[in-house]
Amino acid sequence: MIMINENRKIRYRYPVRIVGHSNNIHNVETLLKEKDDQIFLGDIDLMTIDGPGYIVLDFGEEICGGIRILSHIKDTQDNLTKIRIRFGESVSETYSDVGKSGATNNHALRDFISFLPAFSDESRGETGFRFVRIDFLAESKTYHPIKMILAKETYYDLVAINDFKCEDELLNKIYKTSVRTVSLCVQNRIWDGIKRDRLVWIGDMEPEIHALLRVYGHVPQIDSTLETAKISNPMPCWINGIPSYSAWFLLIVYDIYETDSKPDVVYKHLDYLNQIINIFDTTIDENGNIDFTKSNLPNSMPYFIDWPTYKEENEQERKEACTMLLQYIFPKVLEMYKSIKEDTKIIERIIDKLNKSKIGVPKTKVFAAFYQLLHHDDKSYEVLIKDGARGMSTFMSYYFLKAVAQKDFDKSIELLKEYYGGMLSRGATTFWEDFNIDWLKGSSRIDELSKEGEKDLHGDFGGYCYVGFRHSLCHGWSSGPASFLLEEWKK
Repeated sequence: MIMINENRKIRYRYPVRIVGHSNNIHNVETLLKEKDDQIFLGDIDLMTIDGPGYIVLDFGEEICGGIRILSHIKDTQDNLTKIRIRFGESVSETYSDVGKSGATNNHALRDFISFLPAFSDESRGETGFRFVRIDFLAESKTYHPIKMILAKETYYDLVAINDFKCEDELLNKIYKTSVRTVSLCVQNRIWDGIKRDRLVWIGDMEPEIHALLRVYGHVPQIDSTLETAKISNPMPCWINGIPSYSAWFLLIVYDIYETDSKPDVVYKHLDYLNQIINIFDTTIDENGNIDFTKSNLPNSMPYFIDWPTYKEENEQERKEACTMLLQYIFPKVLEMYKSIKEDTKIIERIIDKLNKSKIGVPKTKVFAAFYQLLHHDDKSYEVLIKDGARGMSTFMSYYFLKAVAQKDFDKSIELLKEYYGGMLSRGATTFWEDFNIDWLKGSSRIDELSKEGEKDLHGDFGGYCYVGFRHSLCHGWSSGPASFLLEEWKK
């Protein structure tokens, strides 16, 4: 039975800035003041609304949760006040309409109509956001005045066992932002993102769990997430319908075992692991060539590593990248099985077959990272550093940085700062589902509306399944810098 962790906590935050408001909303600065969070009959310091209008608030950094509104009473004690609430990870997202520029209500409701009763203290919303826009929609001339609008944040009080700090403040900020990103995604399970994809995509969990183990140790949500993945993906199958995700599951268990050094971790998943290993064995021929269709299992995304590299025209290179992923993972699985004295014959056979595969130096940076980690090759290193951080990805950032650091640690730090510092330079307080440094040219900050002639950094970019405002700006898989810095700094 899966136990639900009930230790989730709640804290409230005041807005730190009024981003904007219509002229008929008055005394807005009162929302920034600390007050007693109880409605009193004698309250006088209230925000008042004279006719339909709007206000946009900034809570300072990305949070997981909703808002709490304390409203007073207008002169006549009649009707409810009709309001529209729009949460946003960027300012521009709060101005968006569902269906335009990728704006959605997928997974978590972020744009909806509600009502504001007199003398009320109610919470609304459960999503990922930093900004909120409230529109007062009714045609009446007066509305219930508002005493407070607070952000209601849900979180787990995780206790760090490791920390990172150096003389470079940008690196310190990148580390802290990476940790905050993955920490926000630790809710009842470990999620991809808190605005969208509140799901257990097991491959996407690998960089998240890797970071959590190094920052916090073995948090309970790791176990509940893996159990959920197993229950929802009964064998035989490719986990989440993606072969590489079954490979990432193997690496996750190895990573937990390497951190804890407890055989129980492996034994708990041993039957599941063995079935994954057997499936992979059937898909690798004697020359090390992989063909995932040989498994006869549903396979929705063949030869998938990450979204920015998932292009039809590079299928052969993607297939070779999946081969390298298995070459990277299976020796670790072998080490784990030997240490707990389990039979290793099938694993050794898989490794022998994979070692016969013939793979050239990839042209794609993400794939070249695996090649470099496996072969310590000068040509793959040149692919990695060409054009700076262009071609990096958030999901594969840990492996990219490790591969560069293998040759030149200072260069890896330079690229880390260029890539993740680019997000911070535009107002990020958590790291994103994807990022391309080319997006920075001629684009706006996420904490402002774009000016004339500027691109909207949130609404005008993204790709694949995360176009425009659907793009998650708090995605746990982007936490690679936390793991990398804890493992590699001043090694």
